Amino acid sequence: MGMPAYGFGFGIQGMQMQDPKRGGVPVGGYGASLKNDYRRFFGSTIGFAGRGEAIALESNYCEIDPNVVDKFGIPVLRFNYKWSEHEIKQAQHMHETFEEIIHKMGGIPLGTKPGEETMYGLENPGRIIHEVGTTRMGDDPRRSVLNKYNQAHDAKNVFVVDGGAFVSQADKNPTWTILALSLRASNYIVDELKKQNI
Repeated sequence: MGMPAYGFGFGIQGMQMQDPKRGGVPVGGYGASLKNDYRRFFGSTIGFAGRGEAIALESNYCEIDPNVVDKFGIPVLRFNYKWSEHEIKQAQHMHETFEEIIHKMGGIPLGTKPGEETMYGLENPGRIIHEVGTTRMGDDPRRSVLNKYNQAHDAKNVFVVDGGAFVSQADKNPTWTILALSLRASNYIVDELKKQNI
């Protein structure tokens, strides 16, 4: 398998099967229960889902759409986003890894393996629920929206405490990092309010 020579990492999520006859309890366990499940589920299928890092690129950005408004007449965001060769190579490597794991387990890959023409199965940007960014964090107000405390460079009483501060999205769920950044921002807000700086 080996590690890929691109990007910063990815993860594989196994779709663990649960036994509906035992109230949704995961299969397996130890001893007799494990042996019974081996016998019962022999010949079953498994599935994999890959998650990779989206590389931060200046060519990916959002802007106010000059032509489209929502039902209240407010202009909407227009996203300009394309996968780079890094994400495409990650997806290819994931599928090759899945296939190798299945072969080494003595299995037979089912379905159609996505190829180059479909970017190895990559979904369109925005289709996965862990999309982050658009108000990137940084020290330079010309290249970022927020400082390290999630405070807007241009409006000192505005704090963005969601996933907008992320410069890129790793292969992990961002919730814990969002919570950590929000906690840091909250502590900073309290300190600054006590000093009457905001």
